[in-house]
Amino acid sequence: MNNIIKNLNIFKHYITGNNLPKLESCKNNKKINRKILIATSSGGLQSILVFEALLGNILKYEGCEVDFLLCDEILSGCVMKTIFNNTEKQLLESYSNKTGCSICFLRAKNYLEKYKLNVLKFSDFIDKKKIKAIEERKYDNLSSEEIKKIVINDIPVGEHANSGTIRYYTGTNLENYKYSKEVLIQYLKSAIITKEVSENLFNLKKYDEVFMNHGVYVPQGVIIDCAKKRKINTAAWFYNYKINSVCITRNDTYHKALLDEAADKWNNFKFTKKEEMEIDKYLFSKRTGTMDMEYYFKNPHFDIENFFNINGVDSKKPIISLATNMLWDAQVYFPSNFFSNMIEWLYFTIDHFKKRKDLQLIIRIHPAEADKQKPSKQRVMDCINEKYKSIPENIFIVKPEDNLSTYAIIDKSNALIVYGSKIATESAANGIPTIVCGESFIKNKSITFDAFNKKQYLELLDKLPFDKNVLDKDKILLAKKYAYHFWFRRTIFINSLLLKKNKSPNVGIKKNYLDLYQKDLDKGLKSVVKAIAEGNDFINYD
Repeated sequence: MNNIIKNLNIFKHYITGNNLPKLESCKNNKKINRKILIATSSGGLQSILVFEALLGNILKYEGCEVDFLLCDEILSGCVMKTIFNNTEKQLLESYSNKTGCSICFLRAKNYLEKYKLNVLKFSDFIDKKKIKAIEERKYDNLSSEEIKKIVINDIPVGEHANSGTIRYYTGTNLENYKYSKEVLIQYLKSAIITKEVSENLFNLKKYDEVFMNHGVYVPQGVIIDCAKKRKINTAAWFYNYKINSVCITRNDTYHKALLDEAADKWNNFKFTKKEEMEIDKYLFSKRTGTMDMEYYFKNPHFDIENFFNINGVDSKKPIISLATNMLWDAQVYFPSNFFSNMIEWLYFTIDHFKKRKDLQLIIRIHPAEADKQKPSKQRVMDCINEKYKSIPENIFIVKPEDNLSTYAIIDKSNALIVYGSKIATESAANGIPTIVCGESFIKNKSITFDAFNKKQYLELLDKLPFDKNVLDKDKILLAKKYAYHFWFRRTIFINSLLLKKNKSPNVGIKKNYLDLYQKDLDKGLKSVVKAIAEGNDFINYD
C-alpha cells in the first residue's frame, strides 16, 4: 500500500508539470577508465538530481563506471527535513514513520534506473541489526555541546549533526525549542548510520572519485569526510547564482575550499580589458538579477534618498553598511572563527557603533530571511530587538521584506562590513572598501580588510571612515580579477542545462544535450568531465 501511495504522489508531480527531464541512454565509447560514485544521497533534491543525472550519463558515455548512491529511507535526520515539512514530533518518530520520505528515494531511483544508471542504496551497506543498535544508543547524559564534539573513527559526526540540526530549524537559536537536543541526537544517529554505510561501501568498492552536492550536513558531509579519509578524490558542488552554472571544488566542501584557495588558482591568468568589461557587466546585472538563477527581490527599488529622508539618515555624515548572511545556512566549523556565530559579531559591531556618533551604520538584513518557501525561524531583527531596548539613533536597519536594493545602500557607503556574505566579492570589485570578519570566499586574497581576532577587528573599525584613496586602482583591479575568477572560471556554465522558472525542479536538460557535448558546444560540461578524468581542479580555463 505504501508503494502505491508513493507512486501516486510521483504521478501527481508528472501531471502537474513538475517532472524530471528526459535523458538518452548513451552508448559507452570507452575513452575514460574511471570508477565514479555520484553520492546524490537525497533524491528529493530535484534540481541537484538533474545535473548529477546529466553528468553521470555523460561520464557513462565516456566509458566511466558510474554508481549513484541514494538513501532509501533509513535516515531520520537528513538535509531534506525542515521544521516546515516535518514537525519535531514527526522527526522524532520517523524511524518508524518516515514522514517526508514518501517519494524522495523512489522517484530518484526510478528516474535513474529508467536510463540504465546504476543505483546503490544505503541499506545495501548496513544491516538492520546495526541500524537498530545505533538507534538504541543513549546520549541523554551528554550536553548538546558535548554531542556536537563527538568524533568517531576520525569523522566529526557531531559537527555534521549540528549543521543538519541548524538547517532543520532554519536558525541557530536551538535553546528556544523544547526538543532541540532530541533532534540533534536524531541527526547524530543518522550521521553515524551514514558513516557506517560509507565505510562499508568504500571497503567493498574502490572508487577513483566521489562527486557530491553540498559536502556538508547529513548525510553529505559525513560521506565526503569518509572518502577523504580513504584518500579518494572528492568533489563538492553547488549551483552558483549565474544561470545554469555550477561551482565545484576539490577535496572539501566549497565553503572551506574557496576560502583557502591558493593564489596560483585564481591569480595566474591574464586579466585583460575584455575580462574586466565582462565582469563589470555581470556585476551590474546582479542589481536586477537578470543573469542569475536566484534573485530575492521581485521589484527592487533604488530610491535611497527616500529611505534617508524617512529614516533621518544624514547623507553628509559617513555611512557604513553591514550585510548579514543567513543564520542557518552552511553552519560549518571554522577553527579561525573568533566569534561564536554571526549574532555575536553583530552585537559586538552594534555596541561599537553606539559609541561612534560620528558614523552612521546601516544594517541590511539578508532578504532571503523572508523567502516564502523557507523563511528563517530565527530572524536577525528579532535578535536585535531582544538584545537592545532601543536602536541607537545612528544605526538604521533595512528589514528583509524591504525591497530597497542592497546595492543602493552600498553605493552610498564609505565601507561595507560582512561576516560571511558573498556580496563582499561584489563590493570589493566595485571599489567599496570591505571589512571581512568571518568566512567570506574573498577572505585571504589580499583584497579585503580581513580581521583574524577581535583586536584586529576593533582596529579596523577604529580606522573608519576610510580615506577615499584607501583602495588604489591596482587593488580594485585585483578585486575584479578575483570576481572574474569566481564567476567565470570557478563558476562553470553548463550549456546543456536550461532554466525552468517557477517549476520544480527549476532546472531542465536540453533535448540535444548529447549532440551539444559531442560537437564541443558545451565546453563547461567538457571541462567538468576532463577534471574528473584527470583528477584536476574544476576551473574553466576557456
